[in-house]
Amino acid sequence: MSSRNCPHCGHRLGNYLYADACPSCHRELTHNTRPLVTPPKLDPNRVRSPMYRAFLGLRNAIER
Repeated sequence: MSSRNCPHCGHRLGNYLYADACPSCHRELTHNTRPLVTPPKLDPNRVRSPMYRAFLGLRNAIER
């Protein structure tokens, strides 16, 4: 969530409400730099379909 003022220097952000750094003191605004959505976690032990495995085999054969 964005705040209206910089937590470091108190400068009003105005048009820079979603900026990564304060335009006045240039310190990082950590509440704006955190990712909003976590990326999906990939399961390394997931069983892959036979078509996908065939595609990977063909791709690896071409790259060699």
